[in-house]
Amino acid sequence: MAYKLRARKQKRPYVSCDDDDDDDGHESDSSRRMDPDFTRNVRPRRSNTMITESSEQRRAGRPPKRTRKSTPSAGEASTSGSKPAEYVARTIMSRLIDHGMIIENEKIYYVADREGDSDARKQSKKEVLMKGRARREGVRCECCNEVMTVWDFETHAGSVLQRPYEHIHVARSNSSLLQCQFEVWQSNVEVERRTFNEIVPRNGASDKHDDACLICADGGDLICCEKCWSTSHLKCMGLERIPQGDWICPYCVCKHCNKNDKDLQTCVQCDKKYHCQCLVSNKELDLNASGETLACDSHCGEVYEKLQSLVGVKHELEGGFCWTLLQRMEPDNLDFKDLHLITECNSKIALAWEVLDECFTTIIDRHTQINVVQSVAYSRGSNLNRINFRGFYTAILEKNDDIISAATIRVHGTDLAEMPFIGTRHLYRQNGMSRMLLVTLESIFSVMGVEHLIIPSVQELTEMWEGKCGFSPIEDAVSQKITNWNTLTFPSAVRLQKALLSTPASSSSAVMNADVGVDVDEGVDMVSDNCAKLAGLDLNHEYIESGDEEAEDK
Repeated sequence: MAYKLRARKQKRPYVSCDDDDDDDGHESDSSRRMDPDFTRNVRPRRSNTMITESSEQRRAGRPPKRTRKSTPSAGEASTSGSKPAEYVARTIMSRLIDHGMIIENEKIYYVADREGDSDARKQSKKEVLMKGRARREGVRCECCNEVMTVWDFETHAGSVLQRPYEHIHVARSNSSLLQCQFEVWQSNVEVERRTFNEIVPRNGASDKHDDACLICADGGDLICCEKCWSTSHLKCMGLERIPQGDWICPYCVCKHCNKNDKDLQTCVQCDKKYHCQCLVSNKELDLNASGETLACDSHCGEVYEKLQSLVGVKHELEGGFCWTLLQRMEPDNLDFKDLHLITECNSKIALAWEVLDECFTTIIDRHTQINVVQSVAYSRGSNLNRINFRGFYTAILEKNDDIISAATIRVHGTDLAEMPFIGTRHLYRQNGMSRMLLVTLESIFSVMGVEHLIIPSVQELTEMWEGKCGFSPIEDAVSQKITNWNTLTFPSAVRLQKALLSTPASSSSAVMNADVGVDVDEGVDMVSDNCAKLAGLDLNHEYIESGDEEAEDK
C-alpha cells in the first residue's frame, strides 16, 4: 500500500515513548532503535504471476545498554506496605486527579436521596451520609481517618446502592465522580486514543494493498485480495501455487460456503462474514424474529454471550486480589442503570493502557504508523484487516482498586484464543501476579470450550514460556487454524501454543465465578527484570537485546 511515508532510506528513531502521542506526557525512553533501510516490493494488483523483486538485507541496530532503577522489589513492598516515591497508583481516583477533575486531598462526600422525598424533591434534597478527602488510592474518611477504596467508602457510608461513583460528589464543583469520569472520557485525548484506524493510501497510488502479510505480518512476495486491501504469502495461506483468477481472503467470503456477495453479514464475535441462510441450512443458529443473528455460528454466539456476561464484573481471588474483564463500550442509547458500569469499565480501559505503556516500549506499526499496544487495549477497528483490533478484551488484576497487571485477549470461536500482551507493573514483579492472571484466563477459556491459547514470543523467552507456563511450538493442526483467523503477530516473533483442557461441568460454574487462583507466595512469576519499561516485539526483525535479563512481557 502506498502510504504517505518518509523517504525509504531516511532513518528515524523507532522505539520511543514520545513518538506516539504528545498527550501521553512520558519522557523519551533511553533505548531507541533506528528503522532499517528497506526497499518496497512492487506487486501488481491483478496478475497470475508474481514479481519477485527482493528487499535489501535488513540490519538491526544495537541500542544503548539499558540501566536499572534501584527500586524495592514487589515482595519487599508488599511486606512493608511502603511504596517508593515514584510509584503512582493506577486507580480511577488517580486518573481523575491527573486530569485535573479533582484535586488531591480536596473534600468529597457521599450523598443519597432522603427517604420519603418525592421524585420532584430528590433533585434538590440530598442527604450527606459520609465526608472524606480525595486520595490517589481512594478516599480518606473524615470520621475514622482511614484510606479506603471508593467502593468501601460507599459501604462505610451505610449505602447498599453499589454505585459509588454516581453518589460521591466533589464539594468544590458539586459534580459526581461519574460525571468527572465521563468528561475525561469525552476529552480530545481519549477520543484520539480510541479513534477508528482509517488507513488511506496516497493519492494516485497504483497499488493500494497492504505491504505486510495478514497472517505473519512480514513482507515479501504477497498475493492480493480482490475485495479488500489484505495480502498474504502463499505458504501462510497453505497454498502451493498462485491461484488462477481472483484470490479472496478469508475475511471477504462467507465462513460456511466461501462465496462472496452482497448479502454477507459480519459476526459480532470473530468479525468473519457469513450468510444467514447458511446458518439455517447448517442448523447452526435459530434466527430471531427479524430473520437475523449477530453471530456466524453457535460457537461464536456462546463465546460472545459468556464474554459479555463477564465484562465490567469484578471477581474476587485469593489474597485480596480481584480480576475484571474489560472492553471499551460507548454509553450512547443505553439505560442509565448501565451507565455506572460502562463508565467505570472505560476508565479502567484507559488505566490498563497506561499499565501496558509502562511495561513496554512503544510499538509502532512501520507501514501505518499506528501505536499497536494502544490500539489493542482500546479495541480499535480498522478498514485494514491486519490492524483491525476490534474484538479485543483486556483483563486486569487489581488490589484495592490499584491495577497491577493487564493482559489483552481475543477469542476466535472455539478454535483458539490469543494473548499478544501481558504486563505487570515493575514494583509487583517476581510475586506471581502474571501467573495468577494467566491461570484465571486459561480457566475461563476452558469453560468456553476454547481449544488452544496462542502467544507471540521473542526467541530469547521461548524457553521461559515453555518451561514455566506449559507452552510449546505451534503444531501443524493449530497452524492451519491460524490461517483462518486475523491474529496479531510480529515478523520476529515465535508463535507458541498451549492446549486448554476442558473444565468438568461440575466445576464450570465455580470457574465462571472466578474462584480460581494460585498461591502468590509460590515465587513463580514470569518476571525478573526491575526495569520500568521492557522491549516489545519488533515489527522489523530487530528485537532489542536485554543481555542476560529475563523479561515477562512479550
